[in-house]
Amino acid sequence: MAGKNRNKKGVTGILRRPLLNIKRYMIKFQDNRFMYFSRWLFFGLLIGVVAGVGAIIFNALIRLFRFIFQNTLEGYYSPRPELMGQTGAPPHVVLVRWLFLIIPAVGGLFSGLLVYTFAPEAEGHGTDAAIDAFHNKEGFIRGRVPIIKTLASSITLGSGGSGGREGPVAQIGAGFGSVLATFLGLPVPERRKMLVAGIGAGIGAIFKSPLAGAMFGVEVLYSDMDFESGSLMLAIVSSIIAYSIYAYFYAGFKPVVLVPMFTYTRPVTLFFYAIMGFALAFIGQFYVRFFYGVHSFFKKIKIKPHFKPMIGGLVVGVIAYFLPEIMGVGYGWLQLAVLGKISLIMLIMIGLFKIIATSFTISSGGSAGVYAPSLIIGGMFGGAFGIIFHMLLPHIILQSDIAPFVLIGMGGFFAGVAKTPISSLLMVSEMTGSYGLLPPLMLVNAITFIVSGKRSIYSKQKKNRMDSPAHSKDYLIEPLKKYSVKDIMKDENFAKPIKPEATLYEMITVFFNSNFTIHPVVDADGRIIGFIKYATIKNMMMNTPDDERVAKDIMETKKIPKIKITETLDVVVHNFFRKKTDELFVVEGKAEKYRAIIRKRDVLLVINNAENMFKNS
Repeated sequence: MAGKNRNKKGVTGILRRPLLNIKRYMIKFQDNRFMYFSRWLFFGLLIGVVAGVGAIIFNALIRLFRFIFQNTLEGYYSPRPELMGQTGAPPHVVLVRWLFLIIPAVGGLFSGLLVYTFAPEAEGHGTDAAIDAFHNKEGFIRGRVPIIKTLASSITLGSGGSGGREGPVAQIGAGFGSVLATFLGLPVPERRKMLVAGIGAGIGAIFKSPLAGAMFGVEVLYSDMDFESGSLMLAIVSSIIAYSIYAYFYAGFKPVVLVPMFTYTRPVTLFFYAIMGFALAFIGQFYVRFFYGVHSFFKKIKIKPHFKPMIGGLVVGVIAYFLPEIMGVGYGWLQLAVLGKISLIMLIMIGLFKIIATSFTISSGGSAGVYAPSLIIGGMFGGAFGIIFHMLLPHIILQSDIAPFVLIGMGGFFAGVAKTPISSLLMVSEMTGSYGLLPPLMLVNAITFIVSGKRSIYSKQKKNRMDSPAHSKDYLIEPLKKYSVKDIMKDENFAKPIKPEATLYEMITVFFNSNFTIHPVVDADGRIIGFIKYATIKNMMMNTPDDERVAKDIMETKKIPKIKITETLDVVVHNFFRKKTDELFVVEGKAEKYRAIIRKRDVLLVINNAENMFKNS
């Protein structure tokens, strides 16, 4: 039978044994700083490898479906940033424009059937699902989710849906981190850390921005300026590995968008960047409200969710028939905007209809990310502001200043809609390979973050760590460390001790005048030698009222639930659960003499006061 079970496990059994051995070895030496670092380095390496390989597979699938749907059937080739905005289309290609009305809807249908049949939590933008798993699901993501997300999103984007690649890749990394932690039986806090590292690895790879990816993973969880700082080092390791694999084996190390080396030398431009920041904040809020307005609209439609992405795809197709620039990810159009090859009217049109197309693609239940579309929208409107300022004041805002407006618009817009000002700052710098615009980019990010209000494109974000279920216990335990058992002892906590020679009648009298379910049996020196439960006395009273045994004959002497009077309340809480009791005997001094009984409700009163304090703060 043992042999059958061993064979039945197959590959899983073969992999599980060495991984569990590694886990035991690392736990054994977790007090050693070097071994502790090595442990997380190992986990970061694994997550980074999977995220990097996942990014390669996902990007290859997008190209495959784009070749089938757009290049072959529609005859449409979008601009490519690596070709400086050229399409790379073969000569004499014939554009079949009427298929724009059909192909995105077909892609939406395939995506909807995949997602809602096999993994409904893979719908929408994957980063939000990972955020939700961190806060509300103890960091748990089903193993099938990243696979379904990869397939569904590649079909959505390849068929012309408006979305980004970051959500699915972030979910690949986050899903693997969660699955690995679950597989090894690691505690929930460590599983959450590995999920965050997976988000960072996916973002760092697909945008070729390892530092921004790691920072995004710890920043995107909260809408306030709060960070999951305990996960940052692991996220950095995994992001570096994922980026290195993706860039070396597939995408190359060149920046995503190729730009000249800009420098900040004219402080007068800050005034115009600030004006743009305020405008982008309001445009961002329109984007978020429209996005979730469309989401609410589709929730009210009384059809199976499998078919809703098809309707969203149909709307995208209608827009694409007149404005194909909104299809897909859109980095090529961003490259052209940087090069100054898109007119003012077209910049505004792309920005506006990208909002509409992205909302219908994803809010209908389609599968794609929102990061890249936000960068495109911000870049287009940024370029539009640059042109307008140049037209009004050509001697102050020069022709060469328009491209920086595009780049700063990218970061500033996303900082406002996603509440991620730091990672947005780093993202634009790494995506373009240019750090020369940091001062104006910092200003615009700060303005959009503050002015845009509380709404975020990531609806599952929590306000801060205090508001997250992942840390609620941390914040409730902290006040308990400030109080000892002695601090909350009152007269009502004293329970009359029972003498070892007490008769059944005397014990009944003690419990009759008591609010406690246990009483200590103490010797002449006041030390607890055992305890008696109310259930024991009740049973004797009902069944053997003439029992002549005394307290020392019926008392329990093993595992006496006691706590020292000097212990803090967090230790008390731990003992309640460890000893599976609602009451603990309080003892004092080396002799551990009995003093009182502390109950769960005594500690809960302190916790409730702490909760009220946090709610009112």
